[in-house]
Amino acid sequence: MRHKMDTTPRTRPLRADAERNQVRIVLAAQAAFAEQGLEVSMEEIARRAGVGPATLYRRFPGKQELLRAVFDARLADLEPRIASAAAEDDPWVGLLDGVRSVLEEQARNVALLQALAQAGVLPALKEEIGARVFAPLCALFARAQAAGVVRADLDPSELPLLLRMVATTIQERPGCPAGDAGATWPRYLALLSDALRTPTPAPLPAR
Repeated sequence: MRHKMDTTPRTRPLRADAERNQVRIVLAAQAAFAEQGLEVSMEEIARRAGVGPATLYRRFPGKQELLRAVFDARLADLEPRIASAAAEDDPWVGLLDGVRSVLEEQARNVALLQALAQAGVLPALKEEIGARVFAPLCALFARAQAAGVVRADLDPSELPLLLRMVATTIQERPGCPAGDAGATWPRYLALLSDALRTPTPAPLPAR
């Protein structure tokens, strides 16, 4: 029976040794989910992390909690890059930096995102991702429009959809190294950026 994922981050402080164990567990879980999907056993994750099963289960009773921890770790890596992009004086430069950061993170974590989708937990995280990632980027988009460097016939709220268009080109490519996942997406981001900045855009159909 599949349980609903707890989407509330854990905030209870950990002892130093417990924190080291948690970091090892989360890194091991990320690699294991990426390689084997949800079928990987908790015992295998404990083995990779170099901890006993009891230590693993004490902190993470099940895979749902582990997925949440891995998601938090990836988002914690991404958020400073989004904040840096939002603080950029040039809104166009900031917007491209932020969008590129999101797509790079997705390309590095294709298999993890597939595991989250397989577990059925991505919808529960959608609002959180929107608030922590896309809200700052949409504000940047609005700033770029106000500065006259982005076409005015789009709504900032359409930015997530535009990113999803480019993200559809991210995939594991047969015969390529694992780190080469989604290597073609920069090509389509370049096309999108040109479309956003074109000085004489073709009129868009009504939304």
